[in-house]
Amino acid sequence: MSSSTYIRRALAVGAAAVLTACGSGGHSGRASPPAPPARNALAQWPCLAGTGATRLDLPGTPALTAAALGTGPRAVVFVNESDQDLCSWLTYAKTLPGCRVVLYDYAGTPQGDLARVSDYLRTHGASAVGFVGASQGAKAAIITAVTAHPQAVVSLSAEDALQGTAVAPYAAKLMTPTLFVTARGDEYGAATATPGFEKAAASKAKRLVVVPGSAHGTALLAQPAIARDVTQFLARYDR
Repeated sequence: MSSSTYIRRALAVGAAAVLTACGSGGHSGRASPPAPPARNALAQWPCLAGTGATRLDLPGTPALTAAALGTGPRAVVFVNESDQDLCSWLTYAKTLPGCRVVLYDYAGTPQGDLARVSDYLRTHGASAVGFVGASQGAKAAIITAVTAHPQAVVSLSAEDALQGTAVAPYAAKLMTPTLFVTARGDEYGAATATPGFEKAAASKAKRLVVVPGSAHGTALLAQPAIARDVTQFLARYDR
C-alpha cells in the first residue's frame, strides 16, 4: 500500500470515529461507550447548581478541584473552616462584584492547597489574588501569604496554631494588606490570638475589627457591617 493510500484510509477511519462520538448517526455494529462526565461538572457540590460555576482541575497530587464563579484578572480565594465545605461561602461570595471567586475543599494540608490554588491562578491570567479565610482557613491564609504574596488577606477568627504550626511567626512576617476580624466572645481562642496577629503583622496596611458576641469564622459575614468591611477592603487592596 502506498503511503498516500495509507494516509487517506487513516484519515477516513479517524473522521468516522469522530462523527460517531459526536452522535452523527453512524453505526459501528456495537454500542458506543458512555460519554465521560463534562469537565465543568461540579455535581459533588449541589450548592453550585445554577451559579454558572466552572471547574478547575489543578495539577499535582493529591487531586485538587476548585470551582470558579465570574471572570476577570482579579481573583479572590475563599479558604474553609475545618468543619465546613466551600458551600459555606456562597451567600457572601456571590455578592462580590467584578472578580473571579474561587472555592474549593481541602485535599492536602490547608496551606499547601492554598499555595497550589494561588500558583494556578497566577499562571492562568490572574493579575491580583486575594485570600479570605475563616478559622482554619484564616490561619492558612496568614501562613501562605508570607510566600505567596497575595494583594490582600482577610482573616476571620484566626487562632494560635494550624495543625501544630504556630501562626504568630508568620503573622510577624506578613507584609500583605490584611483585615483581621474576630468576635470579642469567640470561644475558640481567636479573641486573644487575632489581635496579637494584627499587632505583630509587618504590613503597613492592616486593620483589626473586634465585634460583640461569639460569632466564629464565616458566621461573622452574616453581620452586614462585617460583610461590607470585607468587600471594601478587598476592593481597595485586591487589585
